This record gives sequence, C-alpha cells and structure tokens, in this order.
Amino acid sequence: MPVATRSFPVDFLWGSATAGHQVEGNNRNSDCWALEHARPSLFAEPSGDAIDQWNRFDDDMAILAAIGLKAYRFGIEWARIEPEEGVFARPALHHYQRCIDACHRRGITPVVTFHHFTVPLWLARAGGMTSDRFPALFARYCDRVTRHLRGLVVVCTINELNVPLVIRHVAQGLLAGEAGAERQRAAEAALGGPITGNFLFTPSEALLGNVLGAHAAGRDAIKSVRPEVQVGITLALQDEQAEPGAEHIRDARLATMVDPFLDRVAGDDFIGVQTYTRITSRADGTHGPRAGEPVTVMGYEDRPDALAAVCRYVWQRTNTPIIVTESGYAGTDDARRAAFVTEALGALHGAMADGVDVRGYFYWSLLDNFEWLSGYGPKFGLISVDRATQTRQIKPSALAYGAIARAGGIDTGSTGSA
Repeated sequence: MPVATRSFPVDFLWGSATAGHQVEGNNRNSDCWALEHARPSLFAEPSGDAIDQWNRFDDDMAILAAIGLKAYRFGIEWARIEPEEGVFARPALHHYQRCIDACHRRGITPVVTFHHFTVPLWLARAGGMTSDRFPALFARYCDRVTRHLRGLVVVCTINELNVPLVIRHVAQGLLAGEAGAERQRAAEAALGGPITGNFLFTPSEALLGNVLGAHAAGRDAIKSVRPEVQVGITLALQDEQAEPGAEHIRDARLATMVDPFLDRVAGDDFIGVQTYTRITSRADGTHGPRAGEPVTVMGYEDRPDALAAVCRYVWQRTNTPIIVTESGYAGTDDARRAAFVTEALGALHGAMADGVDVRGYFYWSLLDNFEWLSGYGPKFGLISVDRATQTRQIKPSALAYGAIARAGGIDTGSTGSA
C-alpha cells in the first residue's frame, strides 16, 4: 500500500452517501411517490423498487467495509416512520435500528439524515414546509426517532435546505407553458394540495422561516435527548465565481442562496457542505459552466477543486466545523470518477493545511440510484446496480477511493486510477 504523503487526521470520516427514497424502494406513503405516479409527471420515471436497500442494507455495508470505507451517510424516511399524522410505525423504527447496528458491527460510523427531500403525503397535503406547524411537527418526529434509535453518532437534520432556490430555474421550467401547467395540475391532484407542499418547490420565505426554524427545533430536540450526538444541516453550495463585470451578479446569488443560510447555522456542531461544481456568473445576467470547460452528464462543470474553494468560503464566514456530506462525479467514465475524487481530496487537503476545519468526506453516491427528477439516467455511484437482478458490481473508482481511505490520505504519485 502506498504511503500517504498528504495525510488527513486519524479521525477523519472516510465515507459515502445515499438517501432513503433514492435507494430503499417502494416509499409509498411519501409525497415524491405520489408525484412520480402523476400523469403527466414532473419526474422522468418512478422510483419503484429503487435498488432495494430496504432489504439489502446489511449486504451493502459489507461491501462498503470491504472497499475500505469507515462511514456511511444514509437517510431515514419520515413517511415510513409516521405514515399517518401522529401514528409512529415501530417496525420502521426497528428497521432503522438494525441499519445502525449493521454499521457499528463493521466499524462503520453511521451518519443519519432525518429529512432528505421527502415528507409523508399527509404532511404535503397540509402544506409541507409552508405550514406554520412544520417546525413543531419536525421537532416531534426528531424527538421520537432519537428516543428510539441507539447508536446515533452524527445526524443531519435537513438535506440541502437551500436547494429549492438553487434549482428554482429548473422548477420554473418544468411548470412553464401549457405542458407545464398540465404537469402542475396532475402533480397537485396527486398531492391533494398545492405543488409548494413538495420540498423542491418550497418558496424562499418558507425556507428562511419555517424550514430554518424546523432545523433549529429538530436540532434542539435531538440534543435534548442525546446531547453527545453531533447535529448539523447540509447545504447545496457550489463555487460561485464571476466573469469581469459580473461580480455584483455573483454577490447577489450568494446573498440570496447561500449567506443567509450559513449565517443562521453558524455555531452548530458542523455544517454539511455539498458541492459538485463551479458556477460562473456572466455580465449578461446568466450563469453556468465556464465556456470551453468540460461538463458532466448533469451539465456540471467538471471542477473537483470547487469543493476546497467552497470549504474555504464556509469556514471563513462561519468558523464552524465542516463535513463534506456530498461530493461526486456523474458519468460512465469511471477512470475520470476516480481521478475526480483524488483531485477533490488533494485540493481539500490544501484547504485543511491552511486551517479549514474539515472532519470528513462522503462521496455521492455509494450506488447508482434514483436521481430524483432525472430518474435512473445519471450514474454517480462507486457501485453499479443491475436493477433487473439488483446485483451490485464494484467499480474501479471504489477501489481507488478505498485505497485512499485505508492509507488515510493521498500518495503524491497517485494518478487517481485503481
């Protein structure tokens, strides 16, 4: 094994991540399930059985440990735990306890996300995050889960709380024109309420009010039961840059989509940074990948060092510890995926050497899975899945990342290949 010449702290969390709805399958009591089955649908395809991690969690942890990773970030589904308002399903809670136990048996640190984009359908029908009751309902859910689950170590309350602002142009495009109006009518019929009851369409005033309030209430509920658990939130944060003359446009984006959220969660146990790319603001008011740069199948600029730039920004603004809760590459070029991870970690090591307090890196995603509105097309995974048989196949990029994790850092001679 190569000696790591750019070493990370001995307690650094080397992991990978997924979300419950994207991997478990048949999350039938959730708002997303309803939206996926509307006709016409906002979603490219329904999630269906997903990749059946509900039944294969223990086997997947065996694979993760064999790769050499020591942490797993996964989601618990509110719609399974509280399928009807005030009715908590003990079998679902027992299932998630078994998931946590499966991690600990293999020396894997569980990092549990309590809300990752979906809510129970009954809550969506009541307005979702726009409801004034949302903070109290979320706190009750967090309290009930925390009282039941043993072995919690790190908890993310809400995933990418600011992402509805980040993808607002995508959401508006889906609802534009007569075709969009038809999709919205079908979606609202499926939800039994306004489209804003779904997280991805939550308006900004609710995010800055109810949702940030729910994070604080949920965090306090968790800490009141288990004060030793590390609790934070995750945010969608890209490296915001500008062409000459467009700095004011970049700054306006930061002031709208990033800074208010960072300022409100500064001082938490950690901030979860989720970075995939660099976004350049242009003088004509548009933004996107820089001209001439390679992009991934998601249309993201292939820019692994964006992660370190974002961590520097977050640390400078908040002085709060960081966990990289998502970072990854979408595409079928697995050699590029391996190189992307090595380059991202190399730049991150440089930021840490300059004093940025980063405590873990979670590659998104462990497995090829259901990528929300895009369906099963994009491939982020370290492990491929044949959805006809649910057979897992470890990719070379997984072995390359696992070697880094085992070594506790990066060999300067590493090429990023397995």
